[in-house]
Amino acid sequence: MDTQIKVFDTRHEAIAALRELEREGVASSSITVMSSEPLHLEVKDAPKTRIAGFAIAGGLLGATFAILLTVWTSRRVGLVTGGMPIVSPWAFGIIVFELAALGAILVTLGRMIFEAGLARRGALADFDESVAEGRIVVSIQVRK
Repeated sequence: MDTQIKVFDTRHEAIAALRELEREGVASSSITVMSSEPLHLEVKDAPKTRIAGFAIAGGLLGATFAILLTVWTSRRVGLVTGGMPIVSPWAFGIIVFELAALGAILVTLGRMIFEAGLARRGALADFDESVAEGRIVVSIQVRK
């Protein structure tokens, strides 16, 4: 595999070059776009994000943990309630809400870091210093 690197000064030049590569039939998996600012590109076969599903699952996981935590804590303390229920939904609703939100936020953050590839080890092999200067770099993996 050989790597070709093209450096562009503006967003419009980079998008025009990406459109030309798409017309030539270059697979999007062999193209890497690096920029100091986010570029919102409409790519046909781009992978769909799964962040929304993970956020819902994180919220449900947080709410479940909150319910288990409050029920377990209330029963372990051994309070004398005089016949009232030891677990009151009104008192623990706030805790359940907050831990559901925390679970959704943490899982969303983790999934976003995973999908963006920010947790990879080492630097990119085709990184170019021009990104730090505000330019846009397009790297193409070409088979020999």
